[in-house]
Amino acid sequence: AVVSTQSTGESLVPECDLASYLTIASTINVQFDEACTRLIEGYCVAAKSVRYGSGCELPVNASYTLHLLAGNHARINFRETALDVDAVAALKLYDECLSSHQQFSTVDAPKTTHIKPGEEDAITSEKIDSDMEEFYNRVVNFCTTYNPGFIVNNEQ
Repeated sequence: AVVSTQSTGESLVPECDLASYLTIASTINVQFDEACTRLIEGYCVAAKSVRYGSGCELPVNASYTLHLLAGNHARINFRETALDVDAVAALKLYDECLSSHQQFSTVDAPKTTHIKPGEEDAITSEKIDSDMEEFYNRVVNFCTTYNPGFIVNNEQ
């Protein structure tokens, strides 16, 4: 089984269904809405500003990588448009990877607690939503602090 529960070992998603799901999702042509692009680009400009000369510069392909991650997040959710939520998911994953490698989070986010066997039920969708909302707020605060041209939405 590709994905299974720890307690029973039962497959949550049969391999044939998962393969079909991924095949279909991979064919979706994703466009990026303005909020998604603004969040990714705002983060990259701010991160380059903060990290410049620190020895922990943002990789030159960061924007490209973040767009790929956000686009793929939209695909696995069967959306043809990458939204700000896709950008937040991409930034969260990217920040986790950078902080693991470089020992600090650009947006000063706490490390994600990884689920240990037997603790699967402790993580609720409300907790995940709350954590992502907190991360989004950290990203927006980071961008507005270190990228003077950053705007959160069209009303500003």
